[in-house]
Amino acid sequence: MAPALRGLIVVLALAGCERLPDREPLTGGDPKHGRSLIREFGCGSCHRISGVPGANASVAPPLEKLKSRVYLAGRFANTPQNLVAWIHDPRAMDSQTAMPAVGVDEQQARDIAAYLYTR
Repeated sequence: MAPALRGLIVVLALAGCERLPDREPLTGGDPKHGRSLIREFGCGSCHRISGVPGANASVAPPLEKLKSRVYLAGRFANTPQNLVAWIHDPRAMDSQTAMPAVGVDEQQARDIAAYLYTR
């Protein structure tokens, strides 16, 4: 194989790899672990979440471009603290929400929030 072709293959392969930071500074969470937690807790059964295989549902709002949104759940300021609290225990913030509390602890919520803020 010609060196130029080999180089092109390497560049294309690397372009397809998703690189996530080790820590997301706003949440203090690990986005790589957050992505796996999103699958583990079944978030994709209701939400569409880019970069998470199988997370393509339309029951709840899509969680893409979350970092650029003004509000979370339609009524809370989009801050890292609110996002972590919402993921950790949505019913503590809104007793009428349809989003279930699925047993995410605070660090797991930080990791999930970190991933969502990278989307």
